[in-house]
Amino acid sequence: MEETTRPKICICLTGKTIDEDLQILDRYKSVVDYVELRADCLDPSERFYIRSFPERAGLPSMLTIRRTQEGGKFADGEGVRLVLFAKALSFPKADPRANYAYVDLESDFHAPVVEEACRTFGTRIVRSRITLDGLPENLDDAYDQLTAEEDEIPHLVVHPKNSAEFIRFLEWSLLRPPREQILIAGGPYGVVSRILTWRFGSLWTYASPLHFGMESAAPGQLDPFDLVNIYNYDIINHDTLLYTLMGQQSIAQSLSPYLHNTAFRKMGKNALLIPTPVDSFNDGLRILELLGGRGSAITVPFKEDVLPYLSFHSTDVKRIGACNTLVKRDSGWAGYNTDADGFERSVLEFLGKDALSGCKATIIGAGGAAKSIALSLFRRGARALIVNRTYSAGRDLARKYNFQYSHLDDRAIDAISEYSDLIVQATSVGMRGEGDPISFYEFKGSESVFDLIYHPTKSPLLERAEASGCHVMNGFKMLCYQAAGQYKLWMDEPPPEIYAQLAQPATSP
Repeated sequence: MEETTRPKICICLTGKTIDEDLQILDRYKSVVDYVELRADCLDPSERFYIRSFPERAGLPSMLTIRRTQEGGKFADGEGVRLVLFAKALSFPKADPRANYAYVDLESDFHAPVVEEACRTFGTRIVRSRITLDGLPENLDDAYDQLTAEEDEIPHLVVHPKNSAEFIRFLEWSLLRPPREQILIAGGPYGVVSRILTWRFGSLWTYASPLHFGMESAAPGQLDPFDLVNIYNYDIINHDTLLYTLMGQQSIAQSLSPYLHNTAFRKMGKNALLIPTPVDSFNDGLRILELLGGRGSAITVPFKEDVLPYLSFHSTDVKRIGACNTLVKRDSGWAGYNTDADGFERSVLEFLGKDALSGCKATIIGAGGAAKSIALSLFRRGARALIVNRTYSAGRDLARKYNFQYSHLDDRAIDAISEYSDLIVQATSVGMRGEGDPISFYEFKGSESVFDLIYHPTKSPLLERAEASGCHVMNGFKMLCYQAAGQYKLWMDEPPPEIYAQLAQPATSP
């Protein structure tokens, strides 16, 4: 995509005062192109000063006074809103930079005086329709309501309730003929539309200054710095090779995009990893194929669901029975597993050892991640105990490597105590800061405890273990090393050292 047509970033300001908005804007001017003043969020007394905003902002400005029925905060009636629009557009100055470049008007709001003033003085009308609950029944009809005037920019926003609805919106968007427009899927399922603006034919993406505590203007908006620093928004284009991070809504906290996209930028690769929250692997694969993706990083709970879709299974995929990496080949989708190697490297660093012979370890869980851990420990000569809530699943995994197994409750206390050189937590318990899967077990202080979770930085399990004097580690380094293996598969070259050098950010995106 040429620089002249590169999609832009519009920062949405929701402060209570114009001075607050302008102070935040100053922090972001280096990375944003436009600014939207959400006048509905201003204190009522501040609305008298909206006319001066464009000149003070120093960037092309958009005025939006969003009503409550579209997710905004304006509830004073259409008459009052009309007066505010008229006031903001009054007394246009000779320098167009001192006037609003855009004004957002909903599809059912028609004010000839305001619209004529816009056309006379060069303010573009963004004609909006916002559906807060799912998708309109007929997307074509909804879009056509926004295109009655050729000089207006249609702005259609939907909020998919599930990944199937997002796929419907994506399929429809990709078939739209090129024109000036903005097509956005809000909420957790629609993050792709906010990053791959150009694939949706949109002129810009909306972003909120979340890092400085300002309220998000709409569900699912990203921070402008994250768009640039994590998703390389300033350099991606129509030739960018796309990879997806496939998982449930919890992947919003994943650091995988940060790792891979930092490496891609540093190595000069025109490639991008984007999160695609989905409800099923089939939906994730459909999105990947619609976007023309070249591969995917697969997270729980889809590491086993992917297996029937593979045309090639790597040796580790066959042994583990789980796949975390997809690569597009001429014959179809090839499946690999880099989790086992990633765990091996990180746990050996953690323990300061070259091998695990003689180590007696407990694995908590028996899912896809636990299966990778079990293979790693077996290959390195450790003996292990597997404790799992579903007893039969833990038993089946343990028998594969002649490991011990037990229930995940106080019946396992003595067994865990025996297999306590290393305790590996391989379930999702604690990911939201809640729960400790072995709360019944009292640490002695001699255990090394490794939790695959890295957000939060210290799970309740790690906090309790550390307080007892244990040596603890979260899953960030494992994430880095398994990601390095994915880079090698996707790029067909050795991974850069940056995967080993990156430190975990203070907070996840």
